Amino acid sequence: MSFLMRRNLPLAWAGWFDDFTSYTTGSIQLPWRHLGDGTTADITEDDTLHIPSNVATVTGGGESYAYQPFTPNWGVELEVYFPVEGLVVQSFAIYFTDSWTTIGGAFQNCVGVRLMNAPLVYSGHVFQLVHFYSMMSADDNLSYWSAPASFFGQWHTVQIWCEDDKWIRIWMNGTYVGSQMIRPAFRLGPGRRCLRFVNAALCDTWIRKLYHYDRPPSIPPKTVWQQDFYDDFNGRSGNQNGVNGWVQYGADAAVVADSWSTTATTEGNWQGLLRDTGNLSGRQRIEATVGGNIGPNNGAASALILATNTAADQGLAANIFGNKLWVSNWSGNIATASFTMMQDLPESFGLTVKSGDRVAFSIYNGIGWIEINDVPQLCVGWMHGVVPAANNYAGLRVGRGSSGNSHSWNDVRIFSGLG
Repeated sequence: MSFLMRRNLPLAWAGWFDDFTSYTTGSIQLPWRHLGDGTTADITEDDTLHIPSNVATVTGGGESYAYQPFTPNWGVELEVYFPVEGLVVQSFAIYFTDSWTTIGGAFQNCVGVRLMNAPLVYSGHVFQLVHFYSMMSADDNLSYWSAPASFFGQWHTVQIWCEDDKWIRIWMNGTYVGSQMIRPAFRLGPGRRCLRFVNAALCDTWIRKLYHYDRPPSIPPKTVWQQDFYDDFNGRSGNQNGVNGWVQYGADAAVVADSWSTTATTEGNWQGLLRDTGNLSGRQRIEATVGGNIGPNNGAASALILATNTAADQGLAANIFGNKLWVSNWSGNIATASFTMMQDLPESFGLTVKSGDRVAFSIYNGIGWIEINDVPQLCVGWMHGVVPAANNYAGLRVGRGSSGNSHSWNDVRIFSGLG
């Protein structure tokens, strides 16, 4: 076990690495501790952490690591052998929670990444992101993704990154798995980045390397963005096709009260307003002000559009409701295509979007995020695995949903990102 620390004012960065070569064979020793029920893990002769089965756990019993990162952007990497099989629901979980130095062995308010075997529920092995109030009380907000390979019979490298203590991303053997926002009541932070393993499986599990570390943020500072275009729609009216470089898709939209608005009267009638940014780098950003002629509502979303091709039949959208957000992609004409959700921030997160709010949608080095008044609210990974980075059109979308017309856009700015 070794410890690396370097000063990067105003924060200290830490990296904790354990390859289990410095321990006496037998029961675990500090900085490891067994918490709750089940059999205590041991260090094997071949320098692995051996975690016995605890399939019947009622207190979340398992091993916890004493040290944790200092900053809100951090990661965990481990090499794990989890030979799970059979029809019974089983999991090996990597939980993040309060340090046992402050809460003892209590299993409470845990955010977990679970390697899951449940063949009667899922097709193949999956990763889950879960939230637990206690071992016997879970939050219903469950996300899952198929594992790139079977867990059984081989060692795998699992990598987990947390951004700003609220966005989890997962890789397996270098292949991106998925990501999700942590629910507000479970957000991590100082003293709440502690590792805790729970092997709720019929098989034992082995770990041979562990790295728990601070890292630079993935979301860049605002200084990387260069404004290329601005339009406030002032002093104009009507359809904007061909005006100020715009291409409008769908006839039922116009500038009304100095804001671009839908004029649709039938549900499902949508309109797009796009322009060529000339930006082929894949680093794109669009900002716009909500409202003007029509304010936001909870049943119809207006969208900020990035990474769209010349034909406007593929791209990425940040969909903005009055109480929730979601990022989507589409294929087919922007005015008529159905959008496919990639990731969402549901209304249970307590978000409120109102007229006058500044909303931004950015893509940088393959990740995307939505900001409300300069605060990132929803982050999404693997954006350029869905559409090409060289797609260079950007713009807006409005329309009529089930509860009326979506909100207007009062102005818009488009940016390119520096490398």
